[in-house]
Amino acid sequence: MMTAIRSAASNWLGRVVLTVVMGLLIVSFAIWGIGDIFRGGSTRNVATVGKEVITADAYRNAFNTELQNLQRRIRRPVTTAEARAFGLDREILNRLIDEAALSAKANRLGLALDEQGVSRSVLEAEIFQTGGRFDRDRYLSLLQQSGLSEPAFLRQQGEFLLRQQLVQGLVGGMTAPSTFNAALHQYREEERSLEVVAIPTAKVPEPAEPTPEALKAFHEERRAEFRTVETRQATVLTVSPQIFAGSVTLSEAELRAFYDEAVANGRFGSPERRRAFRVLFDSEAAARAAADRLAGGLTFEALLAEKNLKEIDVDLGLQARAQVADAATRDAIFSLPEGGVSAPIRDPFGFVLIRVAKVEPGQATPFAEVRGEVEFDARTRKLTTDPAVRQKVDDLVKKIEDQRIAGKSLTEAGQVAGLSPLVIEGLDRNGNGPDGQRLTVPGGTETLNAIFASDIGLDNEALHLRDGSHVWFEVNRVDPARDKAFEEVEAEIRTRYLADQKSRAMGEFATALVKRIEAGESFHSVAAELGAPGQIFSAIRRTSNDPVLGRNGVERAFAGEIGKVASAVAPDGIGRLLVLPKASTLLPYDAAADANSTFSRQLAQGMADDVFRQYVAALRKEAGVSINEALLAQTLGQAN
Repeated sequence: MMTAIRSAASNWLGRVVLTVVMGLLIVSFAIWGIGDIFRGGSTRNVATVGKEVITADAYRNAFNTELQNLQRRIRRPVTTAEARAFGLDREILNRLIDEAALSAKANRLGLALDEQGVSRSVLEAEIFQTGGRFDRDRYLSLLQQSGLSEPAFLRQQGEFLLRQQLVQGLVGGMTAPSTFNAALHQYREEERSLEVVAIPTAKVPEPAEPTPEALKAFHEERRAEFRTVETRQATVLTVSPQIFAGSVTLSEAELRAFYDEAVANGRFGSPERRRAFRVLFDSEAAARAAADRLAGGLTFEALLAEKNLKEIDVDLGLQARAQVADAATRDAIFSLPEGGVSAPIRDPFGFVLIRVAKVEPGQATPFAEVRGEVEFDARTRKLTTDPAVRQKVDDLVKKIEDQRIAGKSLTEAGQVAGLSPLVIEGLDRNGNGPDGQRLTVPGGTETLNAIFASDIGLDNEALHLRDGSHVWFEVNRVDPARDKAFEEVEAEIRTRYLADQKSRAMGEFATALVKRIEAGESFHSVAAELGAPGQIFSAIRRTSNDPVLGRNGVERAFAGEIGKVASAVAPDGIGRLLVLPKASTLLPYDAAADANSTFSRQLAQGMADDVFRQYVAALRKEAGVSINEALLAQTLGQAN
């Protein structure tokens, strides 16, 4: 065929015919979608956000990574169809769109981050640490589990930190409005004094003995309350660095170094803290000139005045060494005497002068008093970092994995490794045994969740814990939850039925008493009639947990106005209380104290989250989002 084409192209008529034919082919390719070849593959993008694109490959990789993470968390395979039913596909797409919108905005604003900052964020990330120190083996293992190469992860981390700069600039340091805080203060801090009468249960006749039909109807109505819980029998085998604790020795120098590090981080007392001022200059020359003038007699206050700054503008606050992130700044602050001024140094924002305004000496518990705790903690950390111990752990892990590959049970694998597995009987989802008592499960909640996400006969991957331990488990038996037959719980049903009838009668009796008081009778005359003296409660708040009032009693105490009686369910669920709020007090609102409270910080974080979501939504709207639904479906292997 190629020979015929070349022959046809040798004269002008043949060239015209070939041109027409090739033109028709190109047009037909364009009609059927092959035009992507000439358009640079633009339709291979599942979404566009302004000028940013989300390619099918990027979306598929993100989806698969999250799907694998989901499978590891719940310890069972998850199909793409199941993941889509959970909404994972849309969750991933929306996350990628949000990230693209934020990245585009960060780029337009000219935000940037150096490689040093990215590396530092990785080294300081708790997830990559073992015993408080960066663990490269753990780092590479987690990257492998996520399907990421190190360059790809560092690129993603840089993009994340860049977006974080934008987020911090938008909502960092956000606080709730003072009016809103004051209203919440009133809700949280209001105190009421109450007079409470407990209605004697003898005032209400005991319910009649139930018929068998009534009990069966009660059981049917509340069948869900008479159920067993699912329990499992599991075999657990653990390899932990603690097995080799006896082989680890610690020198006096190592103990002292660990102690000094702990003191610097605030353990065993408080570390030395320093308050410093930081003044930024346009250039190194300007900073050096200012330093020379300070050395020549210019006061620091005069320098601030020249730059139109106040102390609050340059105050870094009172900080311990571990709290200062930048190394050059940290070294300057903790090497200068009180009142000293540094030479020009370079920090992430430019050339600065540092002045130490105050030195607060550290207060540490003497080494001799905490030696035992230091030795235990230092030994624990060394167990996770000592190469010899790690090699021994790896050797045991290899022995067990070899046996599992050979199809052996955990009991058999443990025998080869010289370890005894633990057989756990009757374990429920809350970690309790058959007697309702909490069981000690190696690996704690992580192992417990994995056992209940697995099933009989499944080959489960080992769990790798933060302390360097490896935990294998097998599910041997599953006893599913079931409804108890009437005959199994007839006595319990009778007791519950009578208590329910008594509680209803007490409620009706209490409501009638409240109506009498609202109609004009005295609270105290009704209490005298009941033969129940009133009890006085003071300083009751909405968060109070009083054993007499119970949760419902406290809620009812604040539900109405002062002087208006209410009825409440007693803590036993049967009796009733008459609650009379007598007075209310509220301390003045202290904005300064509230600003430092945990509640205020949580409230501010919630508001920041709301603002951030609105901001991202606005960025998406501003940039314009287009989604290729057909390609999205094809990317996950869906049929059109």
